[in-house]
Order: sequence, then structure tokens, then C-alpha cells
Amino acid sequence: MHLHSQYSDGSLSPQDIARSAASLGIELAAVTDHDTMGGSDFFTAECARLGIQGITGCEIDVVEPSIDYKSELLAYFPDKAVADCPSTARLLSQAQSERKKRIEYYIYWAQIIFKRPDLSYSDILRERMVRDYGVIDPPAGAADGAMPDLSVLEGLSWSKVDLFLYLRCKGLIPSFLNYRRFKKEWFVPGRFPKYRLSKPKIRDVVHAVHEDDGFVVVPHIGHLWNDEIEDMENDAKHFDSLLSYFREAGVDGIELYWYSGKKKTQEINDFVEAHAKPAGFLFTYGSDCHGPGTDKCTIDKFWGDFVGFGRKE
Repeated sequence: MHLHSQYSDGSLSPQDIARSAASLGIELAAVTDHDTMGGSDFFTAECARLGIQGITGCEIDVVEPSIDYKSELLAYFPDKAVADCPSTARLLSQAQSERKKRIEYYIYWAQIIFKRPDLSYSDILRERMVRDYGVIDPPAGAADGAMPDLSVLEGLSWSKVDLFLYLRCKGLIPSFLNYRRFKKEWFVPGRFPKYRLSKPKIRDVVHAVHEDDGFVVVPHIGHLWNDEIEDMENDAKHFDSLLSYFREAGVDGIELYWYSGKKKTQEINDFVEAHAKPAGFLFTYGSDCHGPGTDKCTIDKFWGDFVGFGRKE
């Protein structure tokens, strides 16, 4: 219930993710791209064709200064198409606009850093269309220099991964450099300046998602403690206070997550479940898979017996 496609920073199409899930015997899944549901209808349609349950969803960047929370929230809309989620769609449209401004900002700085004035937003868009969608030709009869049909990219969400792939494609960074090292080495003083995205607060997301009869879930909560169970246990009071805040804000669930190893995953999820269950949270299961060729090709690593969303109070 936590998978990423080419509509954000994954490597597979939504349809290919559905086929991958079906081949593994998964009975229910959700594509949860960052700040977009652009691929959700394609995913759920392919799931229906394959006889598995696909859920419309997304992962929304949030910031909550009052509890120092700078992470994400998962949103799920069972039995709904994207068109049935207008409040969430408006919120996501704003987020996509912010992400587009950020990638344009990074391209501007790439022109300066690499002394390459030919780098541009239209060029990175073309490169992404070729890479992810195989779209290379403009529509028949179009004028010279026209862009190809962009309807395939409706709901596209830009990330730092796109900048990394673009610069690598242009030969401006070494081909052996992975994204994790790129992020560590290039988003530092003296290289790419920081760009602060404008993000919604937790209650803004909860309000929009609940207006669309959806459910809100906190993902990978162990990340707040760098996936260290000892740190979580030593900070249990703070953990419980965060859970109380989430519950009061209307959050419905907590994600049980793949923490890059069976032992670590079991220990953290046992801790999370023991603390969150008494508060009445539902639990989802997520591998956070981004697909082949990424640092997180994990769809076959973690799953669970999801009992359903139930009813919101």
C-alpha cells in the first residue's frame, strides 16, 4: 500500500506495478506517488483487469512546525476514482505547481554550475517523456519544434530524482553516482542552493482527504528516529505525544513499514503497533517500492494482512 510510479520518482508505469503486484500474489495494493494521483486511474484499471484490488492513493508532503514534523502523509480513497476526490486534487495541484517551480529553479542553477545555458525545463521535460513514456514525436501535422502530446503527463510530480537523472543523461555527473550520493554531495552550500517548498499542514491534508471520504495514514514513522529502535524506545514519551497529536488532528492510521531488514522491521513495527493500537489507529502495510533500478526495489520484501479501513469516527 506504498508504491511509487513514473508519475513521481518510481521507475515503472502504474500498469507495470499492478502486473508486478499480481505476479507476487498480492491481493490489494495502492500506488502512492508524491503529491499526485496522476497514475492512480491507470493503476486501478489494470488491477481490476488482473483481478486484484487497487486503491486510489497518494503521498503528500507536509510540514507541521508545532511538532517539528517534516515528512509525509499517505492518503487512500477506497472504491473511488481520482475524479471523486476534488478537495484532495486541489491540494495536490498546488503541490505540483510548487514542485515545478523547484525543478525550474534547479535547472537555472544547473546552467550556472555547469556553464550550460542549453539546459532548460522544456529539455528536462522532453528527456523525461522519452525515458518514462517513450514519447518522442510531436503530434502529426504539428509545426516544427512543437512539443509531443503532453496529456500523458497530466498530474506529473517533479522531484530531485528527476534533476539527478537529467544531469546524468547529459553527462554532467558520473554514471556510477547513485541518487543517494548525489543528494548528499550536491545539495550542500556552494552547489545547489536550498529551495524550500511550500507545503500544507497536517490538518489541511486531513480536512481535504476526509472531505473526499478518504483516509489519512502516517508513513514510515520510524524514520523520525533514523530507523533506530533503541532511540524510539528511549524516546517513547515523545513518540506517544506525536501519536496523540496525529489522533487529535484526525489522522486515521499508522503504516507498518519495511525498514531495510527483517529484524529491524519486526522490532520497529512491534513497537509502533504496541503504542498506536490503544489509540485506535488502523494499520496499513508499505514497502515504499520505487521499482527496478532504484535504491528501493522492495515490493517483494514486505506485506501484511490488511483488515480494511473501517469507518472514521
